[in-house]
Amino acid sequence: MYLLEKNLMFPKESFNSMKYQPYELKPSFSMKRIYQWYGAWYGMVYVSFSGGLDSTVLAFLVCMTYRKYGLKGKLPLVFSDTGMEFPEIRAFVYEYVEWLKFQFPELDIELIRINPEHNFKWVCENKGFPLISKDTSLKIKKLRHGRLSFRYRNYLLNGDERGKFGMLAKKWQYLVDKDITEFDISDECCEILKKRPFNKYVKENKRYPFIGITQDEGFRRENQYNHTGCNVYDGKTVKSQPIAFWTRQDVLRFVIENNIPICSVYGEIAYDYLGIYSTTGEQRTGCILCGFGCHLEQEPNRIQRLSISANPAHVAIYEWGIQIRNNEVTYKEALKHCGVSAYCEMY
Repeated sequence: MYLLEKNLMFPKESFNSMKYQPYELKPSFSMKRIYQWYGAWYGMVYVSFSGGLDSTVLAFLVCMTYRKYGLKGKLPLVFSDTGMEFPEIRAFVYEYVEWLKFQFPELDIELIRINPEHNFKWVCENKGFPLISKDTSLKIKKLRHGRLSFRYRNYLLNGDERGKFGMLAKKWQYLVDKDITEFDISDECCEILKKRPFNKYVKENKRYPFIGITQDEGFRRENQYNHTGCNVYDGKTVKSQPIAFWTRQDVLRFVIENNIPICSVYGEIAYDYLGIYSTTGEQRTGCILCGFGCHLEQEPNRIQRLSISANPAHVAIYEWGIQIRNNEVTYKEALKHCGVSAYCEMY
């Protein structure tokens, strides 16, 4: 693997291998992409800031880029307050922005809070529960409510002559039957709670986002990145994802080396004898009641951990969330129907 000297870019055909490049190369490459994105939009950019590990590192890296290249203008860090964040995350968002202002006093950093039109309860009641995964829930929604051709429906259930890639896994096909599964499952939660508020912000402010996603976050995002690269200037979603090729290990190492504070809900960053970084608390801090991927977790899973938490706010969110209903079925019952226990014997 090599870099093109002219513009510090990787050859286009080598994007699949970028995540395996030496860590030492990655921050400089990311900063170059940030600089290019800033220039393309004449400084009308913003950081999509969730308070999670990836967006925390991204915000710091953007500030470093502004300092390195002498970039001017307001730097908004935009936080979508969905009400489904850990309470610690919601507090950390404000604390971290103040910390950044202290570290980069020459920059005009501003925290902007936006809100979705609806909340998690409304989405569950009116659209369905977020269960299994986005891809699986979308297929289930199509099969339950979509006006599908016989060929497409058969493809989703059985595959076609090209194979079974893209079909709904057999183990989840019982969720399509409305007589067996009385509640709805939907992929729309993230769309309503996060994407729409950000799309509205972009439309009203004519600013374009830096987004802190990484390839470790799933096949769909990795595959998408392999087609688009870091900066996407056209298409349905215009965005810069300058750390998309970073691994979890890269993110944690960058935090340690730059003494960056992280939200307390992650615990501490540990370093074992094999040279592997990990967090002692939560590994991911998306929506606190999200069911996507929960069936893959060892117990106590993320929902169960809320119920036995020493933080009363966590327990209150748990007790409120598991009673949300769709078609008279509670979220707790829906989780169980998908093989996920929301009850912990320690509770």
